[in-house]
Amino acid sequence: MWEYWGVESLSLNIRYLLWREGVRRDEWAAKLADLLGSDIRRSQEILSGGVDLQPAEVALIAKAYKVAINKLRTQSLVSEEMVDVLTANIRHLIDGLAHGQRKHFAAELGVDVTTVSRWSSSAQRPTKTKLRRICGYFGLPVVTDLERDPMFLSLDPITGTEMRSWLHEQIDGMDADTLRNLFPALQRLLKRG
Repeated sequence: MWEYWGVESLSLNIRYLLWREGVRRDEWAAKLADLLGSDIRRSQEILSGGVDLQPAEVALIAKAYKVAINKLRTQSLVSEEMVDVLTANIRHLIDGLAHGQRKHFAAELGVDVTTVSRWSSSAQRPTKTKLRRICGYFGLPVVTDLERDPMFLSLDPITGTEMRSWLHEQIDGMDADTLRNLFPALQRLLKRG
């Protein structure tokens, strides 16, 4: 599902560097904009893999994170630095659960809440069956491989809590005319559910 090449590979590496530094996902674009001296829209395009970076931008990022330019452009830093992708993914998914949802999540998977905590801390690894059930619980595509696919670096919301937050931000950012035009469609869609 996740492949590493070209602009998308570079974008994934940049998201990884921001994640590794401990920058919150909702601050990635602002942090990158500050680093590059660019506007937020440009940094969002870079993070999404939708635009080629200028050599000077790549050099700034490489210097700031002490990574060789060639490595930043051509290698998966997630693989290179041997990140435990499974633990990072599980931690990301579980951290995205709404308050009190952890018990429900554990019950749905047929495990104790302490087992979920052990998965988050990498003290224990879920079985293949549990991994499929975790993907199902979060509505992830069937082809998702939580052991290899760095979902924790995704720009798209994954959990229900993240989706609600994203929708809320989008609606809050709309001007009155856009909201007025969109509202009938949203109303029809939500009444069906």
